[in-house]
Amino acid sequence: MSNLSDRIDVAYSKLGLRESFIAAVMTRVKREVSDKVSTAGTNGTWVRFNPAFCDPLNDEELFGLVLHEACHVVMMHMWRREGRDPSLWNYANDALINAYIRSRGWQLPKGGVDLRWVRENMSSEEVYAKLKENPPPPNGGSGSGDGKGDGTPNAGGFDGKGDLEDAQDEATRVDMEATIVAAAKMAKECGQGSSMIDRILDNVGQPNVRWQDVTRSMMTESSAADYTYLRPSRRFIGSGLYMPSLRTDSLGGLAIGFDTSGSMGPKECNQIAAEIQAIVDDLQPSFVEVAYCDSSVTRVERFERDDKLELRPKGGGGTRFQPVFEHFENTGERYCGMIFFTDMEGDLAECEEPAYPVIWADIGHSHPSEPFGTRVTVAL
Repeated sequence: MSNLSDRIDVAYSKLGLRESFIAAVMTRVKREVSDKVSTAGTNGTWVRFNPAFCDPLNDEELFGLVLHEACHVVMMHMWRREGRDPSLWNYANDALINAYIRSRGWQLPKGGVDLRWVRENMSSEEVYAKLKENPPPPNGGSGSGDGKGDGTPNAGGFDGKGDLEDAQDEATRVDMEATIVAAAKMAKECGQGSSMIDRILDNVGQPNVRWQDVTRSMMTESSAADYTYLRPSRRFIGSGLYMPSLRTDSLGGLAIGFDTSGSMGPKECNQIAAEIQAIVDDLQPSFVEVAYCDSSVTRVERFERDDKLELRPKGGGGTRFQPVFEHFENTGERYCGMIFFTDMEGDLAECEEPAYPVIWADIGHSHPSEPFGTRVTVAL
């Protein structure tokens, strides 16, 4: 039997014949035989293969393993985690990759994640969200939801320990995006376009902008305020630092729309509320008003300065957006802007743009275009 390095070279040659777009991207990624991983793994800069795991594999299983790790890279999973639980993120991506590989008719090593409800046209974020609601089986389980394990959370991979590491830095992301664009252009010029290439390109070049930063910018630009020590920033007082806060006498209120048909539970609501609280403490809007809505506005809460912000959704079922805009239009108050937390699934065309700026804080998976304002993806 040839040594493992030679067999991996052959597997990469097969990759060039069977999945030429993916193979072109992987020419920029170092591959090595190493016991630093338990089975195989990648961080987008290198791919490692453990000889103790890989040697017993037949040639087609080894090809499937090479393709699996390559898919992590071309789908940019190591750059897209954005604070999500790393084990569950790995598991979700493994489920998606393995669904793709099986749909193509290729083999995989035994022990990989196999979730029958996952389809190759789903997004990583969508699979992750569903797994948060229904966690995967522990180690020892089959990966299909019917196994019995030792109680240790299954992190994916082919041994339950995971095979995906975070990228080194954002510079590697920029390099990989350039490689993907070049490989996709070459593939399409050769008549090898595919829905997979299109989906991957949809994620390439998208700015990684935090909704918190966009909100701060929106509120700051809405006022001709200046910094003052008369009201120190409460954000830093706990550390013994007395920093100036933004004097915002003319800022007005911050409007928040909250789509109760979305998938935010108590944990996510608390996380969002804490982020908004930090912004409010610094920029001091006159008040914060929250309108919860499904097909109509179901609850309204108002928080004055120094009130603790809490999100308590009420409602469910269908989705409409315009009732939220109508509510804030009819209050007679002045607003510096609105943040609308929603999965954006509904009739966006009915929405009428208000006089103040709007941020669509997208918590969904399909990411439709916003009718106006700015859309920013929120990772939960």
